[in-house]
Amino acid sequence: MPEEQFIQMYVRDFATMASRVEAGSDIEAQLNKRITETRSHAALMDARKAEGHLAAVIDRLRSEAKKDASQAVKNTPDPIAAAARRQEFLVRVADMLDSELAEPEKRGAARF
Repeated sequence: MPEEQFIQMYVRDFATMASRVEAGSDIEAQLNKRITETRSHAALMDARKAEGHLAAVIDRLRSEAKKDASQAVKNTPDPIAAAARRQEFLVRVADMLDSELAEPEKRGAARF
């Protein structure tokens, strides 16, 4: 069974990045680095603890994307649009983690 703290740490990091994108920050390099770190850390955790860490992060990201984002976007001029962009960002990160080659620069991972 994957470690819950591992899952929470990475999901929280990617949710924070979604907020930074909404604030206008360019986080593409940071996102690419964090994707690589997540993949390698998940492989290490799978080898040392139990299988399924990366899949658990992907599932949680997709679940988090569906949740009500009102707290995360309450200070934006258009909360509905901001929530949609946040959802799109989190789903895109999950897709990047889920892909075999994970080539984010070809997909435009952090563009909005």
